[in-house]
Amino acid sequence: MNIIKNTHQLFIKYLMITIIYNSALGIWSGTIYLFMRHIGYTYAQINMFLMAFWIVTFIAELPSGWLSDYFGHINIFLLSCVIRSLGLLILFLTANNVFNLIMVAILTGIGDSLFSGTLDAWFVNKAKRIDKHFKLENAFTITSTCSTILSLLTGFIGAQYLANLNLGYPILAGSILLILCIPFAINEAEGLQRFKLNNVNRLKHFRLTNPLKFEKLKQNLKINRDFYFLSLAGLPLSLIVSGPFNQWQLLFQSNHQPIHTGWILIGVNMCGVIGSGLSGIIMKHFNKLATLILLSVIMTFTTLLSVSINSTWLAVMFFLLHVLATSLDEVFRYTMLHNVIIGDNRNTLISFNNTINAGATLIALSLNGWLSDTYSIKFAWGALAIIGEILTLVGYFWIFIYTKNKSNKVNKN
Repeated sequence: MNIIKNTHQLFIKYLMITIIYNSALGIWSGTIYLFMRHIGYTYAQINMFLMAFWIVTFIAELPSGWLSDYFGHINIFLLSCVIRSLGLLILFLTANNVFNLIMVAILTGIGDSLFSGTLDAWFVNKAKRIDKHFKLENAFTITSTCSTILSLLTGFIGAQYLANLNLGYPILAGSILLILCIPFAINEAEGLQRFKLNNVNRLKHFRLTNPLKFEKLKQNLKINRDFYFLSLAGLPLSLIVSGPFNQWQLLFQSNHQPIHTGWILIGVNMCGVIGSGLSGIIMKHFNKLATLILLSVIMTFTTLLSVSINSTWLAVMFFLLHVLATSLDEVFRYTMLHNVIIGDNRNTLISFNNTINAGATLIALSLNGWLSDTYSIKFAWGALAIIGEILTLVGYFWIFIYTKNKSNKVNKN
């Protein structure tokens, strides 16, 4: 009986902390770029913030795992709350200072990386210590559902109500909510764990053997040519999606009008969920390459309609169709990449794919920021969508030719 009570209390605490943390991120998700623009940053500077944030999270992800294992999961979670809260507070208090903007990107990026997996690891470890037969699936399902719903609700409140009082209030509220996580988690803080010798040896082993060796990667890619071509063909999609993904708030929110991005945020999240759910159904019944081509065309076509139609709400509807197609394409293409891999070096190949996609995203963000400042957001979306679609179709056509030739060789043999 005590075991059930203890695991229940632990789950409630885990649920509360997760909800508050995700709400702290959700409350400004529909207005943060509006706020940056409002306080004087250019489109290029905003995209520079995004690039800096992404680079920091990419670099800090692995060291964060080591720190969590050494110092304790809750200790690192508390540090994440403080650092990310400080970053948001600096953004709220300062205006039109590029140095401060980069500092915010660094702090929030570090905070994001430090958070990664800490709460889940703490909960799993402690739950298993209390009851080794504890079923995690139900706990994670309930937590994911509740935190998603409440994060969406706080995002709506932040955009529709707080932002209409002051565009900075959602940022400030996010900073405060992050600090509010601390009282719920502070009594779970662990004492400093001794850094065991085997951890040192694993760290040395990682440094010596884990970096991707160029020759080994080349061999893997030669064996997995289907994966290689599919991975390359998807790179130009970054040109199509970078603008809509990051700038929709700026495009659809007119100056000197009440903030209405909360409603759009709900639509974005719903379309994302629907798109992810549809991918499995479509994959079973339709030609995979033809589906990828069709999705890329839909993504481009809806982007062009979004920037060419005068009616704001009609443009929003086409943008939401773009989100639906993008979400579907992302899950669909990622599943295909996994399915075509040959051999045991799956992590190596997926890391390669993630790395080149990261590079493509950085290039797309740079071009998008420059075009948005030089011409307009609409021009940037439209121009990059057309260029991206042309390059994507060339890539998919190459895959079609390659697949056809490979099939003919197999039939001859």
